[in-house]
Amino acid sequence: MTLLNVDIDLLRTFLTVLETQSFTRTAERLLRTQPAISQQIKKLEETVGTPLITRDRKAISPTTTGLVVKSYAEGIIGLNDKMLADLVDAAPAKIRIGVPDDYAAVYLPELFRVAARRLPETEITCHADLSRNLSKRVANGDIDLAILTADPDTPSLHVISEQLVWVAAPDFDIAQRPLPLVLFEDGCIIRDAATSALKNGKIPHRISHSSDANTMIITVINGGHAIGAMPRCTAEHAGLHQLVDCNLPPLPSVDICLMVRDRANPAVRELALGAIAALSPDDIAVDSIPA
Repeated sequence: MTLLNVDIDLLRTFLTVLETQSFTRTAERLLRTQPAISQQIKKLEETVGTPLITRDRKAISPTTTGLVVKSYAEGIIGLNDKMLADLVDAAPAKIRIGVPDDYAAVYLPELFRVAARRLPETEITCHADLSRNLSKRVANGDIDLAILTADPDTPSLHVISEQLVWVAAPDFDIAQRPLPLVLFEDGCIIRDAATSALKNGKIPHRISHSSDANTMIITVINGGHAIGAMPRCTAEHAGLHQLVDCNLPPLPSVDICLMVRDRANPAVRELALGAIAALSPDDIAVDSIPA
């Protein structure tokens, strides 16, 4: 007889779906996407060879086989969590956090407060980079946790949406052509959004300044050398003059999201959920901490 191994993550997902009665809330709690949760349930059902849940408008219920799996799963996960609690220090010596430089001053203070409260003995190391680079570094395991601008092609956990705005010195002449821009370096999602908006609006423009440091971009804007585009939260934090009714094309909003390294230490997940609760308390429920 061939022995099969059941991934404990699949069992945890199964139990969480039954507890929350929602694939969406399960995804939020376990820091995964909803399609990933659906795939995990499907994989577990394929492993045991039969459906484990039934769904209607009112409830998600275990099948007869699902009840058996639920009973075993509760015992297996309980033993797993007890073993980790007994043998592994839940708080790692170091957690590596990534964030784009323009988000650092806005979001890191709250993240640091959460870390100081929940992980007082853990060293927090911070890495600034473009969002697209950070997502790759999280996927590669080089960073444990990142706050970044969402990319449609990369699964992530939504935290909050921010409107992009044009910013410039109060006396900047926006009629000059080509319009000088200061933006982050090539590969930045917001840079692409700003240049696409101007191109679609048929406004001649050029990138006169670029940098990987938000302080340099702010200096250029305050000096009256170019206009910039950034999330409203960043502009307000820096006290920059936002352009309204300026005959420039409207900018889209961006989703700011969280990415957590696969199979991250439970303390990293706890920090992530604590950060989400602090940054977006009305959007995501975090009533328990997954292992």
